[in-house]
Amino acid sequence: MCRTTYILTLCILLFVITGCKKKTNVVIQAQDYITGDGSAYAGMEYAVVEAWTPVLETKSKIVATGFLDDNGHAAFDLKMKNNRKYILGVAQPDNICDGELIQHYLDHEKNNNVSFKYAQCAYLKLIVNNTSCIGPNDEIKYKRTWVTGNNEGTQIVKLGCFNFEGNYFDLACGEYRYDWLVTKNGITTNHTQNFNITPNDSLIFQLDY
Repeated sequence: MCRTTYILTLCILLFVITGCKKKTNVVIQAQDYITGDGSAYAGMEYAVVEAWTPVLETKSKIVATGFLDDNGHAAFDLKMKNNRKYILGVAQPDNICDGELIQHYLDHEKNNNVSFKYAQCAYLKLIVNNTSCIGPNDEIKYKRTWVTGNNEGTQIVKLGCFNFEGNYFDLACGEYRYDWLVTKNGITTNHTQNFNITPNDSLIFQLDY
């Protein structure tokens, strides 16, 4: 009898330790890379999903929903069980080309300040022309860097009398830099140029060498 009581007490204690709820505060803030405000996310819906695995199959349910205010901000209290996971997601508006909050795991032990940066889309067209081609040994190496987001692109290498005119493509707005190395007649020259492109704007960057 004593053993049964001990086991029952231990089970109850384990349930209390693992299943108790702790209230935490959650703050969400969207921040534009350039302006710092969150207005592009105004009115976007957020949701918190509670997930647990009772045996083998993971189960989940939505335990909190709401909408970001005019500055992409929201704050709410949430009770979380120690033995479950809580995942926050925010819907993404149109015309966002970098930065989003699809899945963020909340911390049980402290208040959660969840901020994320984003950049709206702009449109760029690249034109590259070898305007004084010498021959097949001409070489150009070029790459684009998103200075605002500190993101360096892949270097592209082309040989000979290379001419290219691309289509407009979308990319995150902000400050960019093109770097290119040109080799002709065994002589290599280095070039760099910065430019800015604003949200929804279209720009042509022409690289003549």
